[in-house]
Amino acid sequence: MNKQHSMRFAARPLSAAILMALATPAAFAAVTATQLPGVGYVVSGSSVTSGVAGNTLTVTNASNTTPIIIQWGGTAPAVTAAATINGTGTAGFNIGQSATTVFSAASAAPILNVDATGNPSQILGTLTVSGASAASSPVFVANANGIVVGAGSVITAPGGLGLINADLSSTQAQAVFESGAVPVSFQGATGGVQINAGADLSAVGNELLVAGAGNVNVQGAFVSHAGHTVYSIPGASTGVTVMIDAGIGGYVTPATPIMGLVVQDSGAAQTFGSLSTSNYNTNFSYRDAVNSSITLNLGTTQSPYAMINPTTGMDGTGVFADGNISNEGNVALVWNGNANAFEWINGTFTNTGTLNFGRQTGSTLTSTTSETWNGSTAFLGNPTAGSWVIYGNTTQPLSAGSFVNATGGLINAGSLAFTGAAFSNFGTIQMGQSATSVPSLDVTETSGNINISGTVSVVSGDGVYSGPFFLNGLELNAASTAGQSVTVNTATPLLVSGGSSVTIAATNVNLGSSLTVSGGDFIFSPYSVTNANAAPVSGSFVLASGATLSATNLYLGSSGATNPGPAYTSYKINGSMVATGTSNTPGKALLGDSITSTSNKASVFNVSGAGSITAGTLTFNNLLGSVNNITTGQILANGFRVNAPTANGQPGTVNITVTAVGAAPQGFNVFIVGNATINSGDTVAVNTQAPAGNEKYAQYLYPANANSNLVVSANGSLTVNAGTGADNYGLGTALFQWPGLVYMAAGSGNLTATAAIANAYGAQAATGHAGVFFIANNITDSFPIYTNGNAGVVFAAPPLTGVLWAHLQAYYPYALSINGVNPFTGNPGLPTVYFATPNPTVANANFSFQVLNSFTNGRGYQQENQIFLTLP
Repeated sequence: MNKQHSMRFAARPLSAAILMALATPAAFAAVTATQLPGVGYVVSGSSVTSGVAGNTLTVTNASNTTPIIIQWGGTAPAVTAAATINGTGTAGFNIGQSATTVFSAASAAPILNVDATGNPSQILGTLTVSGASAASSPVFVANANGIVVGAGSVITAPGGLGLINADLSSTQAQAVFESGAVPVSFQGATGGVQINAGADLSAVGNELLVAGAGNVNVQGAFVSHAGHTVYSIPGASTGVTVMIDAGIGGYVTPATPIMGLVVQDSGAAQTFGSLSTSNYNTNFSYRDAVNSSITLNLGTTQSPYAMINPTTGMDGTGVFADGNISNEGNVALVWNGNANAFEWINGTFTNTGTLNFGRQTGSTLTSTTSETWNGSTAFLGNPTAGSWVIYGNTTQPLSAGSFVNATGGLINAGSLAFTGAAFSNFGTIQMGQSATSVPSLDVTETSGNINISGTVSVVSGDGVYSGPFFLNGLELNAASTAGQSVTVNTATPLLVSGGSSVTIAATNVNLGSSLTVSGGDFIFSPYSVTNANAAPVSGSFVLASGATLSATNLYLGSSGATNPGPAYTSYKINGSMVATGTSNTPGKALLGDSITSTSNKASVFNVSGAGSITAGTLTFNNLLGSVNNITTGQILANGFRVNAPTANGQPGTVNITVTAVGAAPQGFNVFIVGNATINSGDTVAVNTQAPAGNEKYAQYLYPANANSNLVVSANGSLTVNAGTGADNYGLGTALFQWPGLVYMAAGSGNLTATAAIANAYGAQAATGHAGVFFIANNITDSFPIYTNGNAGVVFAAPPLTGVLWAHLQAYYPYALSINGVNPFTGNPGLPTVYFATPNPTVANANFSFQVLNSFTNGRGYQQENQIFLTLP
């Protein structure tokens, strides 16, 4: 843990359900009903006297104003000759059910009771501090083997109470106490502290300190006290500072109304007052008890337990653990100023009860006229060092501290922010909204995952506001290490409005429920490594069936990865992605980022699924794999669905750009509802290099993704535009390029080419991965086509209903018009087609283009009216 860490009583969390030895009666020596503390040695306090009358032991401080220390049992301390307090009683600090122990304080002095018997201390009866100076005489019980406060016990301590599961028998530990601080060292300590339901601590004043090694279990309930019903554990609402510590070593500096903890352990300099490292030894040094845990069951729906004083914003009220925390009750965490409540290290804070941070409708807190914190933000984790409410890892942003809002758990807050290792919600997060305050949800994780499931809702934050209800911001960041995931699967859809964008950063994203970003963008930032030349980090983005992701624009990886290294993301889209745009601008959906020397390398691996993308502009940057929705062996039935936006009920146009840069054959197969344009981005159909031993001819190389298939089918019109890929042919013209089959179809509209199409990468292309097919009733193309030597160019009408792909091999009905001419009645002026064919006279060339007088296609038919590509 963080060494020598000073905090304003920032409490750290309670942990998992406590199955502690202290909870098992068999672990204890039997305590009789009338048993009193016995064999007490007065180590410090010269005017301490005592007496036993019946079942009552009275210990009196007549005139001491300095700390009093009493050792119960164990080896007699060197400073005392014999036990002077109930010397014939049973050794140890135990109080039976029918017994009473009274500390009578005529003068103000803190009292430390050290049980040195080696057995846990059991307080089952009555412990009282009385007298004229009772309000200035806190009482402490220390036992390295554990402490139990039983049901039916009554503790009255107006000056404060400390239950410390630690060995404070050494002279150095006691010197710290005598100097005005309470040492908390868990060296050699076991057992923990348990306060059972039914114990009455309602008359503890000023400060309550519960510190244990291992497990601390604090159970509260309503009890009858002095003729009326009160809550058994005092809290901030009564002006009592409560500190619950499981395993964090250091010393407490009591001071009304603030109790602070200075965290130290054996790895840090041991300093307090005149004590220094040089005069500490192995008999005493501050030690943590790692993996300790706290279970807290305080408060009810009708009466939440106040962790922070709503009037003073009292610091020093809270719970902290070197391990896990579990809240099973109903805790109020409102404040007026900075005040800490929970803090935990390396463990998990599990909430199965209620954490109340706000005053929104549905909150279980009781309203008062003095409350001014409507819409308070619940800070879970580490938002800023040294302030706010809940820490997941002390006051440093360590890779520690997870939070689980379990099934049945409820968080009431104006907004919610969490920083830690991992965050999960399976219960309810309820945030309040008013006319001037809109909630946000922000989660950042350093090593684990984010799971936003259960229920996330927005309700009235002041009891007056009546809607509309929405989140003002949503940011889920799990991109600190490779493999982290973000899951959103809430019971009802999430709505983020007000113009804010939503950002999700992670290796893997799973959207199981709908998310609407009204007036803002959705941004997915994939995790990548810091080294730009490192192996890529592969992840996934999944949108579940029935879920909708809607935003003005969708930037899926296009904003760049967290680091400059490569990030490969596969997209499984089974729901609906919608880029709504604005009233003046169509929405954009961008997948992947451009690869340059200065930008991040966010690439698209595969895009698949039975869902759809709706956008005015759809861009696939750095496509490494395929885009399709394979359902059958019929290629035309396997298109991934793309929807053009509609305007006034009429289908609009989607503008598609695809940059294919894979290292193996790729498939791009989309079915477009509406009209579309498509360009080939930075895709190239062929590569070149300088020839070996022949300067006249360029040497052509197959691209890494040769033999790819491009199938684009629109049920409206389709326009084919030039891309921006390099002209490796040396043609000096803009080209639409693809290294393989090009199949373009317009079902009911027009098919138009506005640039030359080039898919030639060799004289002999793979069967089924070559050729250019334009399928439409009306085709317009006056630009050249450059294709492979064994391929064909087909201009045809759409297939008849029910005609399968296999039948199309033998049946190509004429289009109704080509370049405005009916091919049955006139010459349509077909575009010039250039074929790549071998040139045996060119040395060291994979293939070259040469002029031939004739060309016979694969069916044995002569290709007519064609000109073959030649290079100088």
